[in-house]
Amino acid sequence: MGIADKETRNVPTLASIAERVGVSVNTVSRALRAPNTVRVELRRRINAAMEELNYVPNRLAGGLSGTRSDIVGVVVTSLYYSEFASIVDTLQSGLLEQDLQVMLANTRYNPDQEVRLVRSILSWRPAAVAIIGVDHPPKVVELLKASGIPIIEMWDVGGEIIDTAVGMDHASIGAAQAAHLIAEGYARLAFVGSLRENDRRAQKRLRGAEAAVVAAGLPEIVRFTAQQNGSPDLGERLTHELLEQRPEVDAIVCNSDVVAFGALRALKRRGRRIPGEIGVIGFGDNEASSCVSPSLTTIRPDRERIGKLTAEAILARINDGAPKTTVVDWELIIRESTRRRDSQNQ
Repeated sequence: MGIADKETRNVPTLASIAERVGVSVNTVSRALRAPNTVRVELRRRINAAMEELNYVPNRLAGGLSGTRSDIVGVVVTSLYYSEFASIVDTLQSGLLEQDLQVMLANTRYNPDQEVRLVRSILSWRPAAVAIIGVDHPPKVVELLKASGIPIIEMWDVGGEIIDTAVGMDHASIGAAQAAHLIAEGYARLAFVGSLRENDRRAQKRLRGAEAAVVAAGLPEIVRFTAQQNGSPDLGERLTHELLEQRPEVDAIVCNSDVVAFGALRALKRRGRRIPGEIGVIGFGDNEASSCVSPSLTTIRPDRERIGKLTAEAILARINDGAPKTTVVDWELIIRESTRRRDSQNQ
């Protein structure tokens, strides 16, 4: 049985809403198309039934519940500093070869917006949905599971998977960041940057770093974070605050490269020698990371590979391939900002 066949049996329809409320299909249809023609109390009951059954209206012409478009919904958490741009670009290239089009949505790490955007994308009856991360609001998980279409979660594999996932183990990345600093002789680490409630990947990297520090028998990691977009200005401000309150810190793990750029700027303004007195490591391998002075040690995700494998996973699932989880490798790029031993030998 193909995916399209399964959809007609599992996806809620106007008929299932009508049956739940005890009205005709025409009444439910009218409540959607012309809500003012249906009395308020009945509209509330219909809306409640749609919510309970995770029903999503069909925006395709003809209103055929089994119809699928040539759209693939792609949901990212940020377009800030183009963190996911190369993933989307590679993903789109792979899908275009099979005449599938990308519909892009940006949640801005807002859970309510994620619910609205996912519901809106599903109303276009996409062939599949690719979404950043594996940690979503419960209603998003319900909607995606009820859709009956392939769901590919990208960028992260550290959690419960809805269907198929292509991404990295972020806890191991955080552990590697800390382990590298420890190997270079740093002993009092801090985590600096944007740590939003809904950025689970950054939280996993922090937990991985904390575990590595505990395993090495070192003091616990100091946190200086904020609930806002990461930027050089944020990194600079938090680093100044960190050194004013915890001057003994000798290494900084940043949640992103752009935050690390600000940390480097703050350290220079305070006259701290990098990497002799203090080291800085980032995440993301921003294009400028090799150009700043000192050049930034960082983690390089294989964004293009994630995009390529996600496109392949979408096509495989559309053609009844089995769900699977693919862990994608990343690379530690060692540059001047942490090469303490090299600097001490000069």
